[in-house]
Amino acid sequence: MSQPVLERVLEAALRIRPGEQRRVGLMALYSACAIGAVVVGRSVRDTLYLAHRDASELPWMYVFSSIGVAVVSYAYARVADRFRRDTLNSLCAVLGAFLTVGSYFMVGLDEKGRAETAWVYPVLYVFIEIMGSVVVIQFWTMCTDLFNPREAKRLFGMIGAGGTLANVIFGFAIKSYIHGGGHAEQLLYFCALLLLACAGIARLAGRQSPATQPLRITRPRRGIVLAREGLSVMASPHLVNVAAIASLSAIAVTIIDFQFKVAAKAQFVHNQDALAGFFGNFYGICGGIALAVQLWATGRVLERYGILASLLPLPVGLAVGSGTSMVHPGLMATTLSKGSDTIFRYTMNDASMQLLYLPVAAHIRGRAKAFIDGILKPASIALAGLALLAYKRSTQAGNPYPLTITGLVLIVAWVVLLVRARKEYVTTLLQTLERRHLDLESSSLARADEATLAALSHALESPSAATVLNALELCQNVQGKDFGGQAMTLCGHSDGAVRAAALRFIGEHRDRRALEAIRLRLTDPDPLVQGAAVQALCALEQDAALGEVRHFLESPSPEVRAAVVVGLVRHAGLDGILAAAEPLKLLLNAHSGSDRALAASVLGQLGVKSFYRPLIALLQDGDAQVRRQAVAAAAKLKSPELVPSLLLAMRHRDTSLEAASALTLYGPGIEAQLEDALRSSPEPAVRRGAALVLGRLGTTESAAALVLALASPDAEVRARAAAALSRLLRRNPAMPVDATAVRAALVAELARARDATVAARSLGLPTPPPHARSNPKTAADLLGLALAEERDRAIERCLAIVAVLHPSAGLEAVVEGLRSDQVARRANAVEVLDNTVPDPWKREILTVLEEGRKGAAAVESEHLPRPDVLAVLVGRGSWVGACAAAVAGEEAQPIAAALRAALASPTPALRESAAVALALVAPAEAETALRPLAQDPVRSVRRTSSSLLKPIPAA
Repeated sequence: MSQPVLERVLEAALRIRPGEQRRVGLMALYSACAIGAVVVGRSVRDTLYLAHRDASELPWMYVFSSIGVAVVSYAYARVADRFRRDTLNSLCAVLGAFLTVGSYFMVGLDEKGRAETAWVYPVLYVFIEIMGSVVVIQFWTMCTDLFNPREAKRLFGMIGAGGTLANVIFGFAIKSYIHGGGHAEQLLYFCALLLLACAGIARLAGRQSPATQPLRITRPRRGIVLAREGLSVMASPHLVNVAAIASLSAIAVTIIDFQFKVAAKAQFVHNQDALAGFFGNFYGICGGIALAVQLWATGRVLERYGILASLLPLPVGLAVGSGTSMVHPGLMATTLSKGSDTIFRYTMNDASMQLLYLPVAAHIRGRAKAFIDGILKPASIALAGLALLAYKRSTQAGNPYPLTITGLVLIVAWVVLLVRARKEYVTTLLQTLERRHLDLESSSLARADEATLAALSHALESPSAATVLNALELCQNVQGKDFGGQAMTLCGHSDGAVRAAALRFIGEHRDRRALEAIRLRLTDPDPLVQGAAVQALCALEQDAALGEVRHFLESPSPEVRAAVVVGLVRHAGLDGILAAAEPLKLLLNAHSGSDRALAASVLGQLGVKSFYRPLIALLQDGDAQVRRQAVAAAAKLKSPELVPSLLLAMRHRDTSLEAASALTLYGPGIEAQLEDALRSSPEPAVRRGAALVLGRLGTTESAAALVLALASPDAEVRARAAAALSRLLRRNPAMPVDATAVRAALVAELARARDATVAARSLGLPTPPPHARSNPKTAADLLGLALAEERDRAIERCLAIVAVLHPSAGLEAVVEGLRSDQVARRANAVEVLDNTVPDPWKREILTVLEEGRKGAAAVESEHLPRPDVLAVLVGRGSWVGACAAAVAGEEAQPIAAALRAALASPTPALRESAAVALALVAPAEAETALRPLAQDPVRSVRRTSSSLLKPIPAA
């Protein structure tokens, strides 16, 4: 079977994609060997312990095992992130194999009666528990290093199938070996061989990804690791929840394990080999059921229903077994409970629990796992062991019901925590994607307290000019406090900006005590201060100030002349307006851009709506500074007649945002004009700006206009409208929108995304994700890249529209994550999408986004002729059409009709590409078709068509 065929089979049958086969194979084998070693080791230690020791001592084993695991995990946590994961895993596995072989010889001494070695069975029990815990922790930690969240949800079930298969094989192998005359302790050799295999596989797997190289973290040489790890867990609500689940589940499972072993001991009290055979048979049968669950249920449940659905089967199964124990206590009921643990723990539960660690930052993930799985869980098991000891010594020791009821209560609490865990999981993923924004909006100071007033007064006396200016601005809004005296003092400040601000403050508050201070500043050398003094004097003296300030209209400084015009028009009555009219006209018609900008500023300060006509011309001025001042002035005037000019100002990059802000300040009432611009303006920047403003207005009319824009033929308009509408609904979730129209727009965007994928597959082109895109080398590569980008943009629009239907989903962060070049960030974004977007939209989007098995099969069923596909793409226009025309030209595809039609496209790149392609595909008709392009308004199109016409012979 060829490599591509094998890859397609693996993807279709097992959902293993190209490039993942080796990693998945190695980790599945690692899982088989690790779980196999645990199954064999636990079968041997349980058999030997129950055969040679009193079952009433079993709770001590839980306590001592937990202490041993905690001590080893303490040491492991100190080195977990200091070495390569593969190196550390291999060393631990080799050490475990050596100690396992040593345990065999110690058991042999007791069997032959050569020494008093009854202690060997408790030691073996504790050692096997430590070995199993470390091996499993190391295996899953390496898995989370090698796979991102999306890969994990798809593949962890398959990887875990290796461990499930080990349960079946080694369970029945133990039974066959015992029935064939073997002894339980001899299986320790086989356990050691499996550990050595783990060491070798870990080394091989470590070469598959640089992620196994941990961050170098500087730590103090001394300190309590337990405290540090505990703090790192408590710092995250998500990890706190994970820790609580781990603790409760450990206690519940320990109680059930105790009941199971006590019942087994009672059933096979005199037959060690029969007990070993029972354990082997138990693990074999449970492994077979678990394998079916693993292959047919785990991956599908994880992908389709999410983490919660895959974590619930274990506690539910334990609850069913415990409920049966309430009716029929004995080995059968306890076997049902223990069987649920064995079936679901290594299939759904362990794989899903590892997913809960994936949103955690990589630099604390290893240590957090070591703390929770290696310290907290053993501590919980030890607590359960102590409770069982107390139970054995109580008057209820022979009554199984107290233990069963306790287990049921713990299981209910476990389920409640699982529901919380799913929510925290999504929240934590979102936090890794969202950007933090600092809210700089200050509270109103209208009713400031005494402490605030004292602070402002102190700030006005600061030697820092910036501090004083900020304080003066804040003091404008303060009520009940007179800052006039300090403002008068500031009129003599060394900084001109402070003097001007103090004069403006006095003018706003009409403080006549400052008249003398104002007049002193009329001769200030700083034009800004002089102008502020003129305006303050006009504010205080009104029309009486005309004679005193008229001569300033002849000032050589335009700033002073502008200030006089504002002061006279605003405060000096009709005579003031007449006196200021001519100087204002001179500023409006000045050759200097700075003078015209000053004129625009004057119009804004005047705030007279009827003065809008001069601003219309200034908004289209060739000087960017003039346009910016005109936009600011229009925002103050809010004249309806200025709305079309402000929309046109969005064409210029240097005034687009200012124009949008100005239109937003207009408030309700301009929705119709914005909707008309959004639907019919030929300028893309104007359409984008109109959508932005409609979203900011937040009215019912603006929402309706944005919904209509979702059906626009312009992709950019649809994108902007969807983004604006989703922002509007986040601020006002109760805003009514036409949900039917929104859903229709979503269906249309999904169809566009699918069409791009169908076209790429029909042409045999790759559609690489953003993190795998490189510079295209051929026209076909360029078309594949263009189709991939078209698909991604359609998906982004889909997410924006879904955010309209579900404003609280947090999909803006998902869109940003999907654009990322980082594989992990993109995978986290898809994981958030999977957990927040409801069906059926989630299935549709993920199918297109990830090109899943069903989506791929559907695409491959399309057998469209290559020329037809290229002709359709050329007919679409835009960049994709230009790339398709280039491919058609290179391959000489017979699509001359589509290329001739594309010569009239409004997209210059398509006209140029179609011209080149037509000259190659149909040279006989190219001369006639290309002649009109010699007069094309775009220079590159004219030059290309002219060069193509020269070598073509006349007809």
